[in-house]
Amino acid sequence: MIKNILATVDGSAYSNAVVHQSIHLAQKYGAMLHFLSIVDVRIFEWAVYIGGDGFLPMIPTSTYQRETQKVLEGKAEEVLKKCAQKAQDAKVKFVASKIAGSPVEVICEQARKADLIVMGRRGEYARWEGKLMGATLDGAMREANKPILALPREYREIKKILVAYDRSPQASHALQMAADLAFHLKTWLLVLAVDDDRASGKVTIDEAVAYLSPFGLKIRSQVNRGRASEQILRTCETEKLDLVIMGAHGHTRLREAFLGSTTEEVLRQIDLPLLMVR
Repeated sequence: MIKNILATVDGSAYSNAVVHQSIHLAQKYGAMLHFLSIVDVRIFEWAVYIGGDGFLPMIPTSTYQRETQKVLEGKAEEVLKKCAQKAQDAKVKFVASKIAGSPVEVICEQARKADLIVMGRRGEYARWEGKLMGATLDGAMREANKPILALPREYREIKKILVAYDRSPQASHALQMAADLAFHLKTWLLVLAVDDDRASGKVTIDEAVAYLSPFGLKIRSQVNRGRASEQILRTCETEKLDLVIMGAHGHTRLREAFLGSTTEEVLRQIDLPLLMVR
């Protein structure tokens, strides 16, 4: 059950989707919505660090630091003001916070009071990131212990959901979240298992369907063969889906360091909202 939603907003092109989607979910769940805008202190702290130790030392004045922080705080306040207006128009309960600090640390701290984190796939520096996920999202994925809904630039209403299931503890949590979302959003749910062994795949998919059956949802299920990330992405294209739900970091940390998890592979290529559940 989702009763507290944390939505991170920074005024970037992705913030619009974050605001719309978090408001929509808050309406469906009757949840409290927390808009969070972070004043990234690293910007002026890095300026001091580089200025003192750089090739050409140019230490910023205290006036420069104060003015930089003032500009950043003013921007955060304007972003939150717009968010507040949209939430009021939608008659959603909300709070808005401006917090100075390192983005990942602030998000993880505030996430202690949330059931779901809603973030853009990229932030203010999206134009330079290409197909890479944003650094803040990457850090939050690894550190925050709450489900993260990563959104593309364009908002889309969720009508068709895919949940990937492989019997891992993370996938079990994802299945539970998928059932809850499909129930509250009144959507149909496609359950996908990827397994080259037909018998094993049937056991996996039957287990998922058995769990979902008491919810009274519109369910479809299928077992595909091949590489998990490729099959998930292919299914998204053929089924015209609106949301993918996966367990996050199903492999060991050592394996992720060299190969990347299936979740990360999908996130780097997909152009749909992706909900990652631990």
